[in-house]
This record gives sequence, C-alpha cells and structure tokens, in this order.
Amino acid sequence: MSLTVASLGSGSRGNAFLVEGDRARVLVDAGFSGVQLARRLAELDVEPEAIDLVVVTHEHRDHAAGIGIGARRWGWPLAMNPPTRRACAPLLRGQERCGDLPLTGLEIGDLSIEAAPTAHDAAKPVAVTVLHRPTGLRVGIATDLGRPTMPVRVALRECAFLVMEANHDEHRLRAASYPWRVKQRIGGSRGHLSNRHAAEFARELAHPGLGGILLAHLSQECNDRELALDRVAEGLAPAGYDGLLDAAAQEEPSPRYDVAELARARADAEQLSLPI
Repeated sequence: MSLTVASLGSGSRGNAFLVEGDRARVLVDAGFSGVQLARRLAELDVEPEAIDLVVVTHEHRDHAAGIGIGARRWGWPLAMNPPTRRACAPLLRGQERCGDLPLTGLEIGDLSIEAAPTAHDAAKPVAVTVLHRPTGLRVGIATDLGRPTMPVRVALRECAFLVMEANHDEHRLRAASYPWRVKQRIGGSRGHLSNRHAAEFARELAHPGLGGILLAHLSQECNDRELALDRVAEGLAPAGYDGLLDAAAQEEPSPRYDVAELARARADAEQLSLPI
C-alpha cells in the first residue's frame, strides 16, 4: 500500500501536484500548457492518460491553464465547484467531463478528496486534502492562501504530508518592482502567504505524525529556495519538528515523496526520543 506526492512545478508561472495511491492518480491543479504537462509527467514516468482526475482549486491561469487541453486530449475528468467552473469557462469548450467538488468530498479509487475554503481573490478557491483510505494517511495541499482560514486550519491539522505556500519574503516584496497595488494584493489577506506567516502556520500544524512539508508557490522575484527553507525551519524549531522540509521548484518536478515512509521515520524518531 502506497501514497506518494510530487510537484510537477510550482510558482507564479504554473502549479500542479500529483498524488498517487494504489488505485488512483490525481492531479491537484494543472497550471501548465499541454506540452509542459506531458513533459513534466514523463519526468515522473507517468503517461498523461493515466491521470484519473484533476481537482481544480481555483481559476487563475497558473493553476488552471492546462485543464481544458488535458480534458480534451487525454480524457481527464475535472472536479471543481460551480463558481470555479463558471470562472474557468474561457478554458473549456463544453465537451469536457466536469464534476462537482463538494466540500463533503468525493472518492476515486482508494483516495478520498475533500476541499476547504481559502481566502484568495478568486471565485471560490479551496485547499485540498487527499485521504488514502487503506492507510488512513492524509495529504494536504494549500497554496494561494492569503491567510489561513479556520476551515483550512481544521483540514490540515492531522495531515501526514503538507504542500503549503511560502510565497514571498516581506522585505523583498516591499522592494520589488511591482506596482504598489500589486504589492498590496500579494501581501494582503486575499493574496499570498509570506515566509513569516508560512513559518507560523507550519509550527501550528506540526504534530508527531507529520512526516514531510513541501513549500510551494515561491515567488521568483520576492523569494528564493534557501530563504524560504531557512525561515520556515526557524519557525518549526520550537515545535521540535525534524521531518522532511523541502521546496518545490518552478522549472522541474520534485522527487516523489513516499508519505508512509516519511511518517514512519518521524514516528520512529519520536519513539526513540522518549525517556526510558
């Protein structure tokens, strides 16, 4: 029995995440062109036709650019809530298979998928959790947060693996070349999560069963990998977190992360640290 997670790429120019169980492969978002999606899946040894479902968190192009072409070319079923589907209309031609993504969840193969409302400037954006029913392990994927809402906090608190936004360094954002209104949008409560707020949120979510954290949606102009990792690691230190901490790249897929293996290693470390 296995549950794995990989990023196909994450940042302002595209986001997509692959979650694989034993009997289902799910993409959360598909924010690249068809050519790019095929190339990035090939790097993970996955044929595009093997994707069983694409969950669309919101309509922004860096999350949804490839949903229409993927649905038409490879037969991908799409799951999204009705406001997001309406907002994605320019990407669709009407022959795609589109189903609802209710907050109460849906099942495909051995995976159960649930959504939680987020604070972002889109029609009805969501974070997603994916439960692997045979093991009970849960993956949480939360980008474009603005701020962590209570539903997102509840949804992510028992996850064994987290993909979470660490978009920008606040000082770099203030010094960036963006217009002031763009800076306000990015740093506002319906924009993106800073490294500082990501560190605080990661510390809140840390628990003994959390085996891995993958930072995502890093800004190319206002952040960098080492800065984000250092800031979040500092935030996690008081929680005693010693699991995997990595950051997704924009240009290439991440490794596959074995969620059960990471959770088991963390549990073993916790056990060894107990007083005899």
